[in-house]
Amino acid sequence: MEVTALTGLILQINSLIDSGKYNDITISDVHNAIESQRLLRFIKEKCGTDIDLSIYLESRAYGDFEDFYEEKINQIYNGYAGDENRKWGIRNLGLCLVLAWTNEIIQWGEGLQLSTRG
Repeated sequence: MEVTALTGLILQINSLIDSGKYNDITISDVHNAIESQRLLRFIKEKCGTDIDLSIYLESRAYGDFEDFYEEKINQIYNGYAGDENRKWGIRNLGLCLVLAWTNEIIQWGEGLQLSTRG
């Protein structure tokens, strides 16, 4: 998976956080979406036209991004759910958790490659 796929997602999540419109998405909401292996679809349903996830959900531009992402997020969840405050300083906003855990996927580096695009 290309790192740019994840960094692009980070930019979109960051924009949602900055809007303040989705502060009602809780950590528990994110946990539930991860358990259902539909975090990206949950975010799309909640945020509608404020986020464009079509490149991740409806395109093969990044291969099978949705499966890759849901698997990695689930690995983090299984290891760290409930420890969000201690490990990442997240206590309140579910989208902040999504941002932190997406960044964590990049830090792990497993299965990632830098873009070869010029």
